[in-house]
Amino acid sequence: MEQQVFDKSVALFGDSKLVNVSSSIQLTDSVSQSEGRVFYRKPIHLFKGKERNSVIFSTYFSFSMPNEIGDVLAFVMVPSSLDLSLFGKKDYSSSALGFLLEYAKNETVVAFEFDISKRGNRARILIGRPESAKIRNLSFVGDLMMNNGGTLNCMIEYEASSKRMMVRFRKPGSIKLLDPFFSFSVDLEKTWKGGEVMVGLSSANGNSSKPHFLYSWSFEIRHLDPIWVQPTPFGPNEGLKPDVSTEVEEGRERSECIWRMLGTLVLGAVCGALGAMSAMYLWTICGVRRSMAVVPEECAVSIVVVAVKDGKK
Repeated sequence: MEQQVFDKSVALFGDSKLVNVSSSIQLTDSVSQSEGRVFYRKPIHLFKGKERNSVIFSTYFSFSMPNEIGDVLAFVMVPSSLDLSLFGKKDYSSSALGFLLEYAKNETVVAFEFDISKRGNRARILIGRPESAKIRNLSFVGDLMMNNGGTLNCMIEYEASSKRMMVRFRKPGSIKLLDPFFSFSVDLEKTWKGGEVMVGLSSANGNSSKPHFLYSWSFEIRHLDPIWVQPTPFGPNEGLKPDVSTEVEEGRERSECIWRMLGTLVLGAVCGALGAMSAMYLWTICGVRRSMAVVPEECAVSIVVVAVKDGKK
């Protein structure tokens, strides 16, 4: 697969830098307490037009970081009015969200960070103003350990119709599709009232001295046909119910058709067998007649033909 080349569409802050002929981004240095961030330069307008419930956005990135306590990576969404130069400042915290708590206290943000270590997979979610919002902590299961510099893929998807953000992971070569995952509810339209946002990744290595790397990153916004996203008003335990009578009728017709086919096949097989037996019988008679001795008339063999009908002689 062709390597992605990071160009001027992204802005680097903190300790992050381009490496490997701009095909990768080293997010943190090989020293402890290192912090690095990367943001898309162009603001993103998620909600346009009337069909706002049809919006789906997804971002996909491939990365690597040590499986040590304190190594964290965060996905961040902030209003476009926020000064980007703030992303280059260090806060010397153990969190990839620390710079928001320090330099974006009164801004409305949607962000989460996660870490993967021997103690398990953990995530922290921040929605609202960092100064007053409560950070939600959760854990999720799955073997996501990255051994010997291995990489991990992450996909983040948001559906405006369900107002839910889903985060999935997958190891390269895994047959499982983007699993395991965690999700949380958030109304992005209400959060920013339809305004533009900036999206980025933030990384911190805490007391570790090993660097974090970003190998690829893509972002996509889709607007689905409204016919597929308009919800049907169901009750709490209801869903789409099939037409049972139609299914029963179709099942009966299929059953009758199958029995007719089987009957035809059986009848053909029986007729073929009878034809073969008759041919063999006639052949035997003709052959015997040619070789049999002449029998006197008084000792002639008489053949009685018995007709069998409806199981009675």
